[in-house]
Amino acid sequence: MKRKILYCSILLLLTSAFFSSFVFATSDNSVMKNTANNAKNIVSNVENTIKDAANSVSNTSKNVTGNMENTSNSITGDVKNTIDNSMNNSNTGLMGNTDDNTDGYTATRTSTAEDTTMFGMSSSTWIWLILALAAVGIGILIYSYFSQTNTSRHNGLDD
Repeated sequence: MKRKILYCSILLLLTSAFFSSFVFATSDNSVMKNTANNAKNIVSNVENTIKDAANSVSNTSKNVTGNMENTSNSITGDVKNTIDNSMNNSNTGLMGNTDDNTDGYTATRTSTAEDTTMFGMSSSTWIWLILALAAVGIGILIYSYFSQTNTSRHNGLDD
């Protein structure tokens, strides 16, 4: 009984400490106002410093990436111009010919087979057939796994 009273009184004291407020009334609140304003100014200065630092880092990274982009565009343009100039200024073809390097050549298929099916089925049919067989095989494996009895887990305790 004594413990219950002790616990209740401790709980009552803690509750009153947390839910009550102390007011120190003074006729001059300038000290509190000055302290509050000083704290606000300090927080504002720190905030501005961090913001300026973040902006500086952001601007530096933007400048670096912009310079890299301009340099890569310049290099790409120089390479393209060099290739275009060499192709325009060259009088010989790739194989040393002085003409347009066609020589009446036309590309033809090297495969002579007219029928590209195997056993009368196209390649997409074969792919679907293989996928169907793989799905059936996976289904059989899953069924056999779940239908097996594993007595080593129970150690004969089910009897």
